[in-house]
Amino acid sequence: MITQVRYLLFLVVFCLPGLVLCQEKDTVASDTTRKTIIESITQNRVSKRLLKSITRKRQTNPTAAVRSEDAFMPFEGKIIRKIEIRHIGFDKTVYDTTRNIRNTITRISKALHSNSREWLIRDHLFIRENRPLSPYKLADNERYLRDLDFILDSKIYVVPLRHKDSVDVVVLTRDVFSLGGSFNPSSPTKTRFRLYDVNLGGWGQRVQFNGLVENGRQPAFTYEALYRKNSIGGSFVNGTVGYTQLNTGSSYGEEEEKAYYIRLDRPLVSPYTTFAGGMEISRNWSENFFNINDSLFLDYRYIVNDFWVGYNIGAQRATSNRSRHFVAIRAFDQKFTRYPQQVPELQSATYNNRTFLLGGLTFFRQNFYTASYIYGFGRTEDVPYGHSASLYMGWSRELGRKRPYVGMEFEKAIVTRNNEFYNLAVRSGVYHNDGKLEDGVMLFSGSMTSRLIPYGELLIRQSFSLDYTRVFRQQTSLPLDINNEFGLRYFVADSLLGTKRFHLNTETLVFTPISLAGFRFAPFGFGEMAMISDNTKSIFSDKPYFGFGGGVRTRNENLVFGTIELRFVYFPRTVEDINTFAIRLSSNLRVKYSAGFVKPPGFVRFN
Repeated sequence: MITQVRYLLFLVVFCLPGLVLCQEKDTVASDTTRKTIIESITQNRVSKRLLKSITRKRQTNPTAAVRSEDAFMPFEGKIIRKIEIRHIGFDKTVYDTTRNIRNTITRISKALHSNSREWLIRDHLFIRENRPLSPYKLADNERYLRDLDFILDSKIYVVPLRHKDSVDVVVLTRDVFSLGGSFNPSSPTKTRFRLYDVNLGGWGQRVQFNGLVENGRQPAFTYEALYRKNSIGGSFVNGTVGYTQLNTGSSYGEEEEKAYYIRLDRPLVSPYTTFAGGMEISRNWSENFFNINDSLFLDYRYIVNDFWVGYNIGAQRATSNRSRHFVAIRAFDQKFTRYPQQVPELQSATYNNRTFLLGGLTFFRQNFYTASYIYGFGRTEDVPYGHSASLYMGWSRELGRKRPYVGMEFEKAIVTRNNEFYNLAVRSGVYHNDGKLEDGVMLFSGSMTSRLIPYGELLIRQSFSLDYTRVFRQQTSLPLDINNEFGLRYFVADSLLGTKRFHLNTETLVFTPISLAGFRFAPFGFGEMAMISDNTKSIFSDKPYFGFGGGVRTRNENLVFGTIELRFVYFPRTVEDINTFAIRLSSNLRVKYSAGFVKPPGFVRFN
């Protein structure tokens, strides 16, 4: 009874305030700086004529979400005569190019930055001249440009012409400052840093160098280097090559690993795209950086070959019908060329060859709302809504077990009239072996993000999420834990394992008008709870584990590196040697909604 009362108090204290805030009335913030975009982006007499009647204006209510295709609906079916590419500087916005942004960071950025080339933007367009205008394709392309790591924001404008059956299209983009870096000392003896240029020469090339300095490590300095090119030759194929000493590749072992790798990926950038796929080839080996005794160090090498390809059935279907069927196949092979010498590890699935072949069939229909102040600090964000249902079937071989596999995933995203965002998901997968089901998993999850709530000069969002996971008849997969994503952040407990898990999280995020050298600030408070048990007990049989705390996030949207977060956590109940208090400074966080339509066939991930 006492335990149930604690659950109730937790829900009341952390959930009720958010529900109350969600009932308050909207207030509308007006934008008095709205002017035509013509004055700043006209380059010649042709442009002046093209841009006379720009029809798209800045949304005047920052608390509202709007359908991304709505601005283009009046021009559906008209022929695109010409596509103009325009770029604006760091000191202006894509909504109002007459509004200057003056600060030290901006001036330095303009001096050092190379703007994206016009041909680079065209390499990322899938709208074409002399084709009928599709509002949905324009909205998809606008979102896709905005998703590129070297683009801060993008807007597409439609210009009506004298011939009523034709229009011109203006693609307006604004870069982020492509040079970036981070410095993250996690302790007095351990420091990580990162340096990168995400748009070298304005060609869509990412060059990155990561370093680690740690006392007790041999050598004390280790690094990672990678190169990435976006949309090679306008094919939408992205290529990456890299070498790492920091265990940052596709690492499947438990030791620190070195690796070199090559990756190619072609996302499904739109429901009107026909093919998607990818590949990765990597060579990995463990490295004894800390002079561990040979009898304990796991010395191994392995090769990973991972390929997948998918076909979008009905890609050229009528533009107003966004429902699609996507079929895909994936082949994966992990082969050890050197096994650990420790006998117990030879019986572990982690250190044995693994091969699988999976096919997938996905039914999806997805559109987007544009909004702001969800994860970003005022930039345009794309919120998906719709549904996706996937069925995966295939075969795997590991530890001498050759087993068929069946899995399914269902996801539903909803945006309400009150601009609240809901996400629901069900995932399940199981193997079949000798007439029995093995390594089964069921995962149910849901989340809710409130509408943006103005309170004076503050903008507030409340979010809730919960998930429940159940595994059974495990043979090769690991037990459940309550670490990180599906549990308490920074609560790493190796002894808390089970077959049933429940997790609840709530957070209040407050966007403030405070700005320092272009950095905006948003304090937050949170509470989370996790419970875990095995088959012999009810999940309510043991006391839950809690985490409470808060912190602040900051970001300069003009710069390429992600959000910086300072987080304080208090754990009322701990195990092992976990501290009651934790303080973490994280940099380069990438928090955003996933805007992908499909993904490679895979197994249900639950830890």
